[in-house]
Amino acid sequence: MFVLTHRPQADPPTDITFVGDLPSAITQSKRAAGDKYVNILGANVAKQCTEARLLDEVLVLVAPVLLGDGVRMFDHPGGANVRLKPIAGETAHWYSVIY
Repeated sequence: MFVLTHRPQADPPTDITFVGDLPSAITQSKRAAGDKYVNILGANVAKQCTEARLLDEVLVLVAPVLLGDGVRMFDHPGGANVRLKPIAGETAHWYSVIY
């Protein structure tokens, strides 16, 4: 597991690697995953990956929770539109990211 943070723990668990910048986190994650998926958790990190054009796909999980505040993953005033193409039919929430 790779954790993108500016405040790494002084004594991290042996199975967690703290990384201070997005490009390094992605590079290390892809290397560790080999030919498997790299999962990005957290709307802010996913948004950074989208802005850096590093996402291939996105799986949107809808939870029955109403949030009063939070990170809007695709909100980027003045930024480029993010187009998504359904992977598994029109009602699925798994999309290819098209740049």
